[in-house]
Amino acid sequence: MYTKKSGRAPAILALCGLLLAVFAFFPAGCSSQKKSLTAGETRATENAQGGQTPQIQPATLSPGPAGGSAESAADAASGASVAADWEVALEGRRKDTLSQAYYQKLKSAGREYLRKTVDKKGISVEYSGLSLGAVLAMVDGSDATHPFSFDADLWAKGYDIVLTAADGYSVSFSTKDIGPQTLILADMEAGDYLAKPMIVGDAPKNLWVKDVVSISTSLAPGLASAEAETFTLELDINGTKASLSLAELEKDPAYGEGTGSYTTSAGTKYTNAYGGVSLSALLGRYMELAAQDSVTFVATDGYEMTYPGSLILDESDGKWLLAFKLDGEYLPKDPGYIRTIKVGPTAPNIDGHSSVKMIKKIVVRQEGFKDFTLSYSGKKDGSLDRSTVQSCVSCHGREVAFERKDIKAKYKGFPLHLLLAYADDPLYAPHKQGSDILAYDAAAARAGYGVEVVAEDGYSIRLDSRDLDNNNDIILAMYRESDSLGPDEFPLVLVWDKNAARVPEGIKNVKRVSSIRLLF
Repeated sequence: MYTKKSGRAPAILALCGLLLAVFAFFPAGCSSQKKSLTAGETRATENAQGGQTPQIQPATLSPGPAGGSAESAADAASGASVAADWEVALEGRRKDTLSQAYYQKLKSAGREYLRKTVDKKGISVEYSGLSLGAVLAMVDGSDATHPFSFDADLWAKGYDIVLTAADGYSVSFSTKDIGPQTLILADMEAGDYLAKPMIVGDAPKNLWVKDVVSISTSLAPGLASAEAETFTLELDINGTKASLSLAELEKDPAYGEGTGSYTTSAGTKYTNAYGGVSLSALLGRYMELAAQDSVTFVATDGYEMTYPGSLILDESDGKWLLAFKLDGEYLPKDPGYIRTIKVGPTAPNIDGHSSVKMIKKIVVRQEGFKDFTLSYSGKKDGSLDRSTVQSCVSCHGREVAFERKDIKAKYKGFPLHLLLAYADDPLYAPHKQGSDILAYDAAAARAGYGVEVVAEDGYSIRLDSRDLDNNNDIILAMYRESDSLGPDEFPLVLVWDKNAARVPEGIKNVKRVSSIRLLF
């Protein structure tokens, strides 16, 4: 979405440029107010040439050339009108807010306002904006007022950045792998103002984020907050309950440190030094963990992930930690205070969804783990393992009240239409590219194709994609009455809400679902 170009007379625009230059003499009043880790294999161009991190000067509001800065003069010449007010929340060593008005003042000063020409679906598009380094200069140190000094050494040493969009989409990376001028917080696209700023630049497209509302870092103080000091990890191990504070965990004899890594679904790999308590040692004080036992981690935001005991017991390449330190610093609330990671001499790498963050509770049940895979086929074929399905339920969970014959129960799972995105085109799958490319082909779904839901015994039904499109009442459920499915329904069951506004023609309750087929 863009604002239309203004039709103001040139004289008025010249006056606006003059006013911007005048305003640039005065310091901006930043209102002080009160989520993970390598950004792909691509390094910034400036790092590749000589390996040096460019120095960003403090973002001072000195006036530009007569009549305004080069950029403000260009704006006047093009007739582009400034977008409506927006704000971006910043969190580092301190918290602040980058307002649209203050952004314009930094822009008019002419420092660190860069142009980036990128390929967007085969078309070269030019974006203009402040370098990410210049933006984070506001919160990477203790200085709370203008002018802010950018800490290049701190950036080079490495810390994590989380970019979050208005719709909740977020992506994270380490400054070790991205130069401070590689990404920009753009306010203009192809000469027009953006309605909301966008992160874009010479980096993997999964790091491009439109409609940015917050930029947070791992620079936040560790155990400084009262909330962290009072945080406790809850344990429910085969019926035995206990709780441990972070202070108790740090003094635990099973505390250790090591290097580990994980790779996100978008292909971004993060490698860091972690400190925490050995998971197997901690659980071993309460029970003898067996391969088929289930270990469920529950996060503060309700996210859940279950490991089989065999995964934790396998220490061939390293040990699982309940980590609360990252590169010697305490983890902030997000992605901490506690997360799971595997560490060892070879920096073992795990899937991102297996590195559970923000852990609040651990529940262990004997012989409770059953693995499964869900296959899909269509324009793209593949399968999802249990952890991916469980992650989907945690992130996109939907509970329905299902009634049929002798069944009357509440089920929880994820909307079936979300699964279609994995097989509805040959190129894109969920979470495998930037937020500007939608994996789900809504146009194809609305045009219509067949969707077969197949059970383990071969039984199947065929539905119409038009009945499933954006229909959150038709789900593949993983839980019944907040518990795992019984053997007659496991691993997944097709159910729908009794009050669903749209019930697909020919739908039937399919138990023990094993695959989905898209028929074009």
